[in-house]
Amino acid sequence: MIKSIAKNELKVDITVKKIKIGAVNWDASLPPESYFGFYQINSLSQAKYREWTPFYADLIDEERITYHARTPEEYEAEMRYAIAAGIDYFAFVWYPTQGSLAHVQTSFSDCSHRVHELNYARHLYRRSNLKTSLGMCAILADHPFTEGDLRELVEEFRQPYYEKINGRPLLYVYSGYREDIIRQIRALASELRTEMPFVVPLIEGTQDPQMPLADAVSRYAVCVGNVESYAALTEAAIEENRARLTYRKPLIPTFTVGWNPSPRMERLTPWTTLDSGVSRYRSAPYAPPASVEELSAGAERFSEFLSEIASEASLGHVLTFAWNEFEEGGYLCPTYTKSGAINTERVEVFSRIAARFKEALGERESCQKNS
Repeated sequence: MIKSIAKNELKVDITVKKIKIGAVNWDASLPPESYFGFYQINSLSQAKYREWTPFYADLIDEERITYHARTPEEYEAEMRYAIAAGIDYFAFVWYPTQGSLAHVQTSFSDCSHRVHELNYARHLYRRSNLKTSLGMCAILADHPFTEGDLRELVEEFRQPYYEKINGRPLLYVYSGYREDIIRQIRALASELRTEMPFVVPLIEGTQDPQMPLADAVSRYAVCVGNVESYAALTEAAIEENRARLTYRKPLIPTFTVGWNPSPRMERLTPWTTLDSGVSRYRSAPYAPPASVEELSAGAERFSEFLSEIASEASLGHVLTFAWNEFEEGGYLCPTYTKSGAINTERVEVFSRIAARFKEALGERESCQKNS
């Protein structure tokens, strides 16, 4: 059974806030018979990654973990931790169901036929009463969607728990500005009489600055190697965010709590492996997991940057990488200690970090009010 925060330990604040902290949610913590669960279990089973392993994993022995299919009640333990951390919404990576089931695999590295599995946590979230206290939005994945898949997404825009900016549903778009699918979603929003989405491409690298249907820009993760400390990774994150300002769009800054894909490099996963059998990740030294003291120091440095760009970040949102990217070294969700206890240090320190970010951006009248 999942060990969780007792219900009476958390007082839920449902006050609408002007400044919001979102967290990327990519959840492959699935049973071993699933495609993605099999590979995550394999990646994280090594004893040296026990402190990267989520608190709800089933520990078998020093070199083996597994996952069971979590229930909605068990998933609420995780949601309570996120609320306690000061997170306002999960940005779920949204995958197709119909398009996934219809997809024919074309190569070993093509996983589009199984990505429907990755919606499991989102479905658990929707069944929880805590969604009135922890919002959500979509990060549109880069996989084949059918019209039915997109209709499901647009229907979700109507929900009171779906995060909105100035009354419009917030939609992050993975892999940058994808005008064709943005136009499809806008057409369905018009047909179904929902508000037009507030579109935020997640820009990796450099793209054409002409993005007429984009309302703002952001980034999914700061994938930087050749850094040997979290402090250096934070500086790289600041420079990556600064580079987004050249698009002359409002910025949703991305704060990183870590980047280190070593588990997937040591035990390869198909979707991060080239057809040549080489990892897509660069062979480079990566910053080790940050201590809570390092996280605090990095967040203070990032807060200074937020104050500097407050006018460009006037939407009042910060996107955090990540809640649960365990295999890529970016996680806030509680994990295990080496001894098998639950480590909640990151949740505890992030509650102070979230408050500091909101202070840096300022609860000022010029911010857009989120509903």
